[in-house]
Amino acid sequence: MKRILLLVILLVLFIGCEDEVNSGNFTSNYNSIYVGDWNFKGNGVSFSGYYTYDSLLNSQWVENVTITTNYNDSTGSVQLGENINELIFKYCESCEPIIYNLNDSGFVYSESLGGDIGWTLTDTTFFNIVTPPPPGYSPSYSTYNIEGWKL
Repeated sequence: MKRILLLVILLVLFIGCEDEVNSGNFTSNYNSIYVGDWNFKGNGVSFSGYYTYDSLLNSQWVENVTITTNYNDSTGSVQLGENINELIFKYCESCEPIIYNLNDSGFVYSESLGGDIGWTLTDTTFFNIVTPPPPGYSPSYSTYNIEGWKL
């Protein structure tokens, strides 16, 4: 009788755990490692360059580099989304939320944008290439990256 009771208890526990995994609670709980307060920093670089010539056809390279920093040491957050693989990022307190799908994470090469784009996420770091620089020489380009560290 004790063996049957023990077997029934183990069976109920096994079925209960299996239902939790199948219902998505296991994945949702696993994704909670990303949830919390994060520190974000966005870095932008704009570059343009050109040659100027004087009357003797001597050339001089002129360049203009602008570096911008947004969300510098700003406290943002990551929260679980409505769907199982969604995370909601807020880069700063007043920023609009951005939804990331964990199935889409990772860098991919974009020929039209000239390099790797995408984002990576670990339980303590985040990096997003918003606009990659062009491959090779270009007289002008802009690029923007966002980094994050979990607090």
